[in-house]
Amino acid sequence: MSGLKPLVGAAFAGDVSHWWRDNGDGTSSIVSAQDVAPVLERNRAIANHNDGWSPTRELRRAAFIPNIVRQKWLEEEGWDAYRPDLYGEQLRRKLNDPDWRYLRTAEWRM
Repeated sequence: MSGLKPLVGAAFAGDVSHWWRDNGDGTSSIVSAQDVAPVLERNRAIANHNDGWSPTRELRRAAFIPNIVRQKWLEEEGWDAYRPDLYGEQLRRKLNDPDWRYLRTAEWRM
């Protein structure tokens, strides 16, 4: 990423990095990126492991959302995927949408 100055680098594989960019017009931007490939590979492996239920059948896995996707939804749509108590309907719609299937860690409709 040329022309960018690092602010915070990834601390581990799959972490989010942030850079500062001078836009050349007196403004600046923060650019964020995350390699989500390891997260998505893990999601796929977990989804193929079992039906998502805990051994006692009290809890059920649904999804693992990379931080950069959470940030995208927060900035572009104005809701926080990590707050299902407030935005459960938006989260349910996203996770049931085939376009976002790769976030799922178990195959069932929410």
